[in-house]
Amino acid sequence: MTEMPAYTQVDEALFSGGSAVCAAECHGVLCGILCASGASDIQTWVRHLFETRTTDREISEDSLKLLHDVHQCTLTEINHETLEFKMLMPDPSESMDVRISGLADWCSGFSLGLIMGGLNEQMLLSDDVREFVEDIQYISDASFSEDENDPNQAEKSFTEIEEYVRMGVLLVNEELQPITLEQKPTIH
Repeated sequence: MTEMPAYTQVDEALFSGGSAVCAAECHGVLCGILCASGASDIQTWVRHLFETRTTDREISEDSLKLLHDVHQCTLTEINHETLEFKMLMPDPSESMDVRISGLADWCSGFSLGLIMGGLNEQMLLSDDVREFVEDIQYISDASFSEDENDPNQAEKSFTEIEEYVRMGVLLVNEELQPITLEQKPTIH
């Protein structure tokens, strides 16, 4: 199985190629596309990541390989039966404002990815999924406030929201891309 590259590696690959998209948003877009359509054409995804390039530099082969690894790992994780899916987010050692910004960017990317993947209102069957998709919009507007006096409470709250988003993505994926009995592997 391909291992997910580090957040900083993906961020650098995007930046060096002139992308205005950060690693969190990049991964959110991919996950949204996968949830809505069940598949992702890597060329379309990469083209989106670099469509508003800030430089004329070529996108390196190493950067493209790294993005291929993100694509493959995400495809495997989002459909893994043991719920091993992880969001590509800033490291927990980063400051809370960087992490909150990363989560907001991830959610913004996920919303865009759902649209790019063809999500429409008729596809949202359960109230839970509808509510989650609405919540993602609110979380994408999140920002850090210096007013939080208790860093432990801020960490706890952030962790709860991050886990809510992670599990919500799996719920959306399960509802929009259900595995039928024919698709499940037979155990002998």
